[in-house]
Amino acid sequence: MKTEMGMGGGAWTEEDKAMVAAVLGTRAFDYLMTSSVVSENLLMAVGSDENLQTKLSDLVDRPNASNFSWNYAIFWQISQSKSGDWVLGWGDGSCREPREGEESEVTRILNIRLEDATQQRMRKRVLQKLHTLFGGSDEDSYAFGLDRVTDTEMFFLASMYFSFTRGEGGPGKSFGSGKHLWLSDALKSPSDYCVRSFLAKSAGIQTIVLIPTDVGVVELGSVRSLPESLESSKHSRRHRSQ
Repeated sequence: MKTEMGMGGGAWTEEDKAMVAAVLGTRAFDYLMTSSVVSENLLMAVGSDENLQTKLSDLVDRPNASNFSWNYAIFWQISQSKSGDWVLGWGDGSCREPREGEESEVTRILNIRLEDATQQRMRKRVLQKLHTLFGGSDEDSYAFGLDRVTDTEMFFLASMYFSFTRGEGGPGKSFGSGKHLWLSDALKSPSDYCVRSFLAKSAGIQTIVLIPTDVGVVELGSVRSLPESLESSKHSRRHRSQ
């Protein structure tokens, strides 16, 4: 079912659409334009965890024994739409900017860009447009109080407005199969991840790991290119279930 981009904040002009596509990437824009989940933005979450934010923050802010921590951690929570379909939607998340020396040379080069006032206005406007699309107001938008929106913040904040059905995108595929996905060269294989690949690439994310749980999927990302580690995925799964 096609969704008209006119919910919450009035109709979107062609200029609005072009701006959103430029910031999010055309695949992400087209996905939001045609997603039936957008028109049913009231979802009933299945299960809850009052310590979820703490657990996700620990994965990002507390380095392990090897002095490694993820650049972001997102929990996609399984929910039920008003029509009864099972959907993975934003549950919670945590992110941080890359530390000095953490980015690879490839990532550093990708992130060298002119972040002028026009680009910053576009990013903030896109986040505000997404927020109103889902029934929010400019006043309670995350972007409203930001002086600037970094590549990392753009990827993280925009992710809040995406949802995936079973088998759809990286999160949906991981949940549908019940198996973890480890993408250690995410910048070169965007089709294996999901429609948010353009944003992930802009943020310099090179490794993405998706771990299914009983009530959703944990998504982890790093600006480092990391070989698959069974121990790391077990640790992340165990950390989520504690």
